[in-house]
Amino acid sequence: MSTLNADNRLAAGLRDVKRLAGRSLYLPTEAPHFQVQVNGEWFVFCAIHKNASSSIRALIEAGSSREREAGESIFRFLSLNHLVRSRKEVKRARHVMVFVRPPLDRVVSCFQNKFIQRKGNRTIFADFKQVTGADPAQATFERFVHDYLRPCFGGGKVNRHRDRHIYTQQQQLLPVDYDVVARVDQFDQVMNEAGLVQLLPGRTNSTSGAVEIPKAWSMSAEELHALYRETGQTPDKASLLNPALVEEINHHYRADIHAFGHLLGEEES
Repeated sequence: MSTLNADNRLAAGLRDVKRLAGRSLYLPTEAPHFQVQVNGEWFVFCAIHKNASSSIRALIEAGSSREREAGESIFRFLSLNHLVRSRKEVKRARHVMVFVRPPLDRVVSCFQNKFIQRKGNRTIFADFKQVTGADPAQATFERFVHDYLRPCFGGGKVNRHRDRHIYTQQQQLLPVDYDVVARVDQFDQVMNEAGLVQLLPGRTNSTSGAVEIPKAWSMSAEELHALYRETGQTPDKASLLNPALVEEINHHYRADIHAFGHLLGEEES
């Protein structure tokens, strides 16, 4: 069992105050954890954005004993019916799972999905504008890293007021034992081993149309969005990165590399 995010004294005190007030189990940066009962056993998933979260949501809906109402969002459905609300619910689970991925992959995927494809981007666009004062549609990936991520990580980690997509994976965990800590690309394998494979949804990778576009890191999101609308293609990871950006992103997300580097094949520098 792995406890990957232990509370310090301040966090523990805040969590106790919230518990005594009958409020949420979660501190502001922590990801929602959803639970589902299958064949009499409970399974808990940490739903970190950009970490197989869509597959987790779909799997839990498929295994739910409840039906989602017409027009009800998946987020409302899961929050009302499947949100983990206590440590007791965590402890009863057969498996408590979290899926992780390299920080470079998460940051690139965020820019591809939110700034180029523009899927569910309202919150992060508003946050980008608040932090930088600039039009997010004109942001290059380089500016996204330098002008947005850099000030957000000014204190060494993202504070609670920022968009959830840019939090480190480590700070989105609860201070509980995770008995399954696996890479995102192992999701199907883990579901098979857990006996949940029958609930897996048919799905496609939203960035599967990624292609080489030289120096895409210096092109505006608007230019890349126009290309995406015309061709269905986004720049691949290598096209959005250069050595300086790789170094800066890995520096900002060094907590993830420290926590999960052995699993992801990455080492701390």
